[in-house]
Amino acid sequence: MKRWIFAGGIAGLLAAVLLVGAWVVPSFAQGPALQEQDGQFPSYGSSIRVDDAQYEGTSEADESAALAGLATVTPEQAKAAALQANPGTTVVKVELDNENGALVYSVELSNGMDVKVDAGNAAVLYTDSDVDNEGIESEGLSTEG
Repeated sequence: MKRWIFAGGIAGLLAAVLLVGAWVVPSFAQGPALQEQDGQFPSYGSSIRVDDAQYEGTSEADESAALAGLATVTPEQAKAAALQANPGTTVVKVELDNENGALVYSVELSNGMDVKVDAGNAAVLYTDSDVDNEGIESEGLSTEG
């Protein structure tokens, strides 16, 4: 009888591990930074979330000023993070953006790459080449790789 109880406990534990694994593994396979959220792609897993509706109907200048007050990372820190991830390049332009509800710096580099840097902790969230991925995002296809 004890063997049956022990075997049942092991089987239950194994089933629980498999269920949790089936739920957790796909979320990590997609990556913590690049996801589809509310039908918008890409959506970045930024540490600072922005309510898109709050800025509807406001000018870009007003939105930029409001977003600047939310960022805890400076443009210089964002540049440094992008350059560290892409040695041998230089920064062409840096902008603070609301990307589908995520506050990120878009750092354009001399090699054509656009690096998304978290405006809350300076983590590089995504690097995109406009040349390689032109039109892919509009079709809803993943540009991971």
